[in-house]
Amino acid sequence: MCSSIVAPFSNVGVVSSEVICCESIQYDLIFSGSSSNGLLSPFESSLGTEQNSEVGSAITQSTEVGRWSGQTNFGGSYPSHTATFILPYRINDGAGVTINATVELRLGSESNTGSTALPQTFLPGEEGVLELDIDVSEGTLLAEESIVVVFSVQELLLPTGQNPSIKFLWGTTEHRGSISIDTPLFEIDVDEPIIEGRSAHIPVKFNSGYGAQLIAESNFEFYANGNLIEQSPVSTQGNLLTWTWATDISIEDGKYPFSIKINFQNGTTVNAEIEYDIEFGESEGNSYFYPLTEPIRTGGTDLDVNIEVDLSTDIEKTITLQLQENVAFWIRWGLDNMGNPSLNSTSWLRNLDPANSDYYQNRVIDNAEVSSFETQIRQTELNNFLSQGLGIDSRRLLGLERADFDYVGVEVLLNGDDTVSNTPVTLTFKTRQTNTGGQEHLMLDNFIKPYFDESDRIWSSINYNFVLKTDAINSVFVMDFTDIEVTQTRLIFTQKITATTTFTQSDSPLLWVQQGGTPIESPLAIFLICSGIVIAGLIISLFISREKNKIILISEIIIFNAVGFLIYFLSLEFIIVLISAVSSSGLWILTAMISGTKESGVYSGTRTDSLNSDYPSFDCPNCSTAISITSNERPLRITCSGCDKVLKIVD
Repeated sequence: MCSSIVAPFSNVGVVSSEVICCESIQYDLIFSGSSSNGLLSPFESSLGTEQNSEVGSAITQSTEVGRWSGQTNFGGSYPSHTATFILPYRINDGAGVTINATVELRLGSESNTGSTALPQTFLPGEEGVLELDIDVSEGTLLAEESIVVVFSVQELLLPTGQNPSIKFLWGTTEHRGSISIDTPLFEIDVDEPIIEGRSAHIPVKFNSGYGAQLIAESNFEFYANGNLIEQSPVSTQGNLLTWTWATDISIEDGKYPFSIKINFQNGTTVNAEIEYDIEFGESEGNSYFYPLTEPIRTGGTDLDVNIEVDLSTDIEKTITLQLQENVAFWIRWGLDNMGNPSLNSTSWLRNLDPANSDYYQNRVIDNAEVSSFETQIRQTELNNFLSQGLGIDSRRLLGLERADFDYVGVEVLLNGDDTVSNTPVTLTFKTRQTNTGGQEHLMLDNFIKPYFDESDRIWSSINYNFVLKTDAINSVFVMDFTDIEVTQTRLIFTQKITATTTFTQSDSPLLWVQQGGTPIESPLAIFLICSGIVIAGLIISLFISREKNKIILISEIIIFNAVGFLIYFLSLEFIIVLISAVSSSGLWILTAMISGTKESGVYSGTRTDSLNSDYPSFDCPNCSTAISITSNERPLRITCSGCDKVLKIVD
C-alpha cells in the first residue's frame, strides 16, 4: 500500500495521445419539434412528443411541409455518399395517395436534393413510410455550420372521400422520422496506458460537440488483448473514460491490442482499435483508476429512493438513496479527497474538512473519513451536499427545511467495499418531528434540481418507493397525489400507506398526507366503536328472531360484515365506516322483525308445516293425532293420518 502511495504511477511512458477514429461515420439525425422550426439530433432521447404536418387538399405547386435544422458543433470532411430521408405518414379517409416530393439537404454551404420517382409515386395503405435517397457530393462541414433538411411536396393527388388528407408524422419511437448521413460526428483520442503494477489504465477521450451527452447516451464495450473488460470505466472531465486492465502474473510484457466498440444509436456501431507496448510492474496494482482530478457525477444515472415513515404523535422518516455508477465513484473518491486544495474552486468537496492526514488520499475509504463526512453533513453541510453535490432539492426530498426538524441523522454505507470504485454506496437520512398531530406532510415532490444543459444532468430517472405506518391510536389519510400509485390500508393496530412511481426531471409527481388530529380516527378506536355497534345490532337482531326463520338474516350478516370490513381495511374515512356499521345493524334488526315464524308439525296428505302453520287444529277423538283444519268448507270430511278414521267437521 505504501509503495502505491509513494509511486502510484510507475513505468509510465509519456507520449502524445493518438486519434484512432473517426474521420466520418454514418448515423441518423432524428427529427423532433414543429414542422416550421424542427430540430435535428443524433440522440434517441430527443424522441418523446409526436409532431405532424397535415395536408388536406390537392397540391399542384411546391409547398414546404417540414423543415428541421441543427448543429453537431464538430467539423471535418465527408465523402460522397447516399443520404436516406425517412418520414412516416398516415392517410385519412383513403387507401393511398399519389405524390411528387423533394428533400433538400444542406450541409453548411453545400446543398443536395433528392426526389420521388417521376412522373408520380403512389403511397399505398392507410399508414406507411416515405423514403427518399439523396446523392451527396464530398465536401467539408465546419463545426459552426448548420445542417438543414427541407421536405417539400410539388404535387399531391388525394383519393375521393368526405375528408381525405395525409398526415406526415415524426418525434416518437413509433413514428421515427430521420435522415441518415455520413459526416464527422466525434473522434476517439487514446492516451498511452498508465501502468500501475499489474494494472494498465487506458484513458480514452471522446471529442465531439455534444460533450458528456455522447457518453451518457452511448453504450461501450472495451477489449484488452481480445478480452472484454466487464468493469465500468472511470469518467473524468466529462468526455474522458479510463478503463482498467487488471492482469495476473501469467501475462508477460509485450505489445497488446486494445479496441473499443461504441453503440450510440439503435443499430449504429463504431469500432476502433490500437496497440501499445506494455511493461508491467511488480506490484498487484489497482483494479480501478484513481484520478488526480475530481471525477464527474453527471451523465445520467438511475437513483433508487426508499422512504419509510413511522407516524405516532411524532413522525420519524428514514430516507435511503442507492447511489450507483458515476455518482458512487464520485462520492467514494470525494471521501478520500475532502478538502483537497487542488480541486476546482467551485467544487463542493473543497469546502469540507479532511480527516486525519494518515488517511488522506490513500485510496481506501477509512472509517475516520466516513465518520468525518457524516458529522459535517449532519451538522452544517446537508443542504449543500444534496444541492451542489447530488443535484437534489433538500426540502422536496426531506419534506421540510433542515432547521424545522428536531433531529437529523446521516449514515454512509459502503456495502462491503472500502475502495475507490463504482460499487454502489447507500446514503441514509433519518429525521424526526415532534407533536405533529393534525398537520399536513409533504411526502413527495419532484426533487431533481433543474439542469440547463444535457451535460449537467446527474439523474436520468428516480425509482421511488414509499411506506408509511402508524401506531394503533394515530391515523393518516392521503390528501393529494399526482402521477403516483397509492394504496392505503387499515388494520386494528396500524394504518399503512404505500406508494411507488418512476419519474424524471420533466414529470410532476406529488404526494401529501394528512395526520389525524384526534384518537377517535385511529385504527383501534374506529375498530372498537364500529365493532361495538355491529355486535349490538347482531345481538338485538338474533334476540328478535329467536323463534323465526333466520336464513335471510344470516345471509345479510355475512355479506354486510364482509363489506364493512373491506370499507374499514381500505382506510375510508371514519364517518363512512360508522355509517356502514350503523346501517348494517339497523338492517339486521329490521330483517329480524319482519321474518316469518318457525315451521312446526306435519299435516294430512303431503302438506308441510310451512303451508299449515296458521290453520286451527284439534286432536282425533279416537287416537289423539293432531289434525289441522285446512279449509273453510262445511261440512268438511278429514281422514286422520293416525287411525284412518274419517271425521266430519260441521262447524
